[in-house]
Amino acid sequence: MSSKTKTVLIVIVGLILVVVGVFASIMLVQRFQANQAPAAAEETVKTSVVVVTRDMALGDAITETDVTLTSVPVELAPRDALATVEETLGKIIKTDLVQGEMLLLHNLADPTNNNKDLSFILSEDHVLFAFPADDLMSRESVIQRGDVVDLFATFTEKVKTVGDTTTTTTGEPQEPEMRTFTVDTMQKISVTAMVLEVIQQENNASPVPTGSTQPTPAPKTRTRAYLLALDPQDALILKHLKDTGAVFDIVLRAPTSTVQFDLTPVTEEYIVEFYGLEILP
Repeated sequence: MSSKTKTVLIVIVGLILVVVGVFASIMLVQRFQANQAPAAAEETVKTSVVVVTRDMALGDAITETDVTLTSVPVELAPRDALATVEETLGKIIKTDLVQGEMLLLHNLADPTNNNKDLSFILSEDHVLFAFPADDLMSRESVIQRGDVVDLFATFTEKVKTVGDTTTTTTGEPQEPEMRTFTVDTMQKISVTAMVLEVIQQENNASPVPTGSTQPTPAPKTRTRAYLLALDPQDALILKHLKDTGAVFDIVLRAPTSTVQFDLTPVTEEYIVEFYGLEILP
């Protein structure tokens, strides 16, 4: 075979290889574009969900700094995922959450509603007791959820003094003496939740102009009751005192207080002795 013929064959083979390479490149580009198109389309279909910004434990109340909005693909958002920060504020979480986890509706409870959804914070050996909020501290809205408090009470009971007999000198049955006591009924109680009542007010103010940025005043509330997680026996004691007319006052402790106070019940004799009020001859 002549050198001229060899040269022609080499050129033909080269052209064939070039055509095959171009064809293969076109096929690869088309396949890559076909794979990328669905992915690009999916990325544009997103929704906003609320996630926590820190690790949170069961029973924590959510504040503005605890949550934020983020975008996720629609198929990754559960149907009960919360979409606005406002609907989570003030709610209590019913499970431990880690930073970045989505907030779901069934994981939240509302501490201001008596909706039987607060039992998640109870241990198996405690009960939830509704304690009336009618003392001065409550009327002034001093006590808040999570506060540590003591319960003081004044009540009257029938007692027998030392040396009493069951009958008088005339043989008549002796009536027990009524005595008034002031005691610390319970110590170091945490306010688990509060039942609030929204106060309806007449709006006599001038209407806010349309488009105004003036914030809408928050509705005023009144505390109706405190929900306390108690030992069942302690709950029975409180119920007895409440049902027999004891007068209660709530005192607020420091949030870090763990001291068990050793207090002496106060009676009439205690006051007389403490203030030196003995009757002189």
